[in-house]
Amino acid sequence: MNTVHAMKTLLLLFVLSVLLPSPDAAALAKRPAEQWAFFHFDGKAFVPGRPPEGVSLAVRDGMRPVIAAGSGKVEAVKLTQGTGAVAGICYVQSSGGKLRSGSGFLPAPRVTVEISDGERVAATTETDANGYFTATLPAGDYKVSARGMAEVKVAKGKTTLISLRVGKRMVD
Repeated sequence: MNTVHAMKTLLLLFVLSVLLPSPDAAALAKRPAEQWAFFHFDGKAFVPGRPPEGVSLAVRDGMRPVIAAGSGKVEAVKLTQGTGAVAGICYVQSSGGKLRSGSGFLPAPRVTVEISDGERVAATTETDANGYFTATLPAGDYKVSARGMAEVKVAKGKTTLISLRVGKRMVD
């Protein structure tokens, strides 16, 4: 009986060692649909989790993304049938450059963000005091611009996260 118990323990340890080291966005995608996933901008990209201080984006399939400050409760508002969302941050890079790398950034508040489908403007929004923005759009391909530009694909019921660098302010 000890051999069977030891084999089960080894199998469990193996499974845990394979599954635990990947707490990234792919792992969060496997969360139950009724739970919110939180992402914050680290100066280079959106990473899973809430920051120790500051703002994060709360994302949940079928719901509008929410800009969440602190650890308060997130209110769920359903996406309209056939739509998805884009959420992101506009920022000014404040460290790094040609001589050294860095991830410092300053949020770009009150920046107009224009979203087009290539032929016409589909939505216009403005960043908040922390540089974050959200927009709900019909599923499709879009160009998001605000002194920087990114192309995004919006899927039905999903949220696409993007970061737009709108400037540099640094000394190397």
